[in-house]
Amino acid sequence: MKHKSSRRKFLKTGLALPAAGLVSNNGLGALLPQASPAGLSFRTLGKTGLKVTSVGCAAGSYPDQEILARALDLGINYYDTARIYGQGKSEQELGRALKGKRDKIVLASKTYSNTKETILKDLETSLKTLGTDYLDVYHQHSRHKPEEITDEMIETMELVKQQGKARFIGVSTHDPNAMVDFILDVGKFDVVQTTYSFAIGAPFRDAAIQKLHDAGIGVVAMKVIIATATPGPIPEENTLTNEAGLAALKWVLRNPAISTTVPFQEEISEVEINFRAMTEEFTAQDEKILFVMNEEIRERYCRMCFRCEGICPKGVPVADELRMLAYYDFAGDFNRARENFWQLPREIRGIQCRDCDACAIQCPNGVRVHDRLIRAQELLA
Repeated sequence: MKHKSSRRKFLKTGLALPAAGLVSNNGLGALLPQASPAGLSFRTLGKTGLKVTSVGCAAGSYPDQEILARALDLGINYYDTARIYGQGKSEQELGRALKGKRDKIVLASKTYSNTKETILKDLETSLKTLGTDYLDVYHQHSRHKPEEITDEMIETMELVKQQGKARFIGVSTHDPNAMVDFILDVGKFDVVQTTYSFAIGAPFRDAAIQKLHDAGIGVVAMKVIIATATPGPIPEENTLTNEAGLAALKWVLRNPAISTTVPFQEEISEVEINFRAMTEEFTAQDEKILFVMNEEIRERYCRMCFRCEGICPKGVPVADELRMLAYYDFAGDFNRARENFWQLPREIRGIQCRDCDACAIQCPNGVRVHDRLIRAQELLA
């Protein structure tokens, strides 16, 4: 994790606040399985039966070989990537790291393609790049509305599973509330990967995640610690920032409906800190840290509640652009932020919120939407 220097002072002053109930998720930790003697905690990925470490590893767009090697050495066994990440660089580097170790890990990748021909082409490329003849989980990537998944896409994903090139199939989404009933009605998907953190968990995600879990669908939590980084250009390390990341990950793991998590790590020390979350209890001090962080990011971090959906008269996809900005402001990943922004239609990329005197969006969570959209468009366009 990285930070801005102003954050240290904010955290120190804020930690005197009372903890009880500040970011509660109902004390679910008592229901979780015990950790192994090696410090690894395993959960079952829904009805797949796959035993996965509760802390996995996101390869990200441009993964580091030393970081991947350290995660493997620690025994972390769930690895997540996508064909689109880093324009193929993510799968390439992950494939290098996993060489000779494929049988020890659970491997997931994703396709953003939407026709039979392109999905199958993506899959063959992914398998070749990753150096394997099958994936454990193959996702339809970044689907946030039911209409974004067609019958052709579902049939092709089923074919992939029948061919044995993917043991199980899934969907990744930023809006589980919009997708959960559709996924359950379709009845074909084994895994759902979705956003979940102290900042966008309860009350925005818990009900949908519980419905998926109750149906036997494995739930993989992403964006679990991104909100613990302070917005802006990213300078030196900070111990308190690392504590915030650890607290955020422990908060997510309190929920037994979460099968595993895929935090992204930029330093070997972060891999080791995240590893600790599998065996350390969520404490009152952790809750204080997250309360302070939650207040600090309130005006800048989109909670992905999607209540702004369809409100902008010019058609700006507000939640999407704020999420893209967060890749830079909260994760320091300008390449990913810009890659995502440039996937928007040309006419959408050309809209300038600076031209509006007032914004039609009044965020119920306190985000300064107009200012954040202007920053996103000026930075990424």
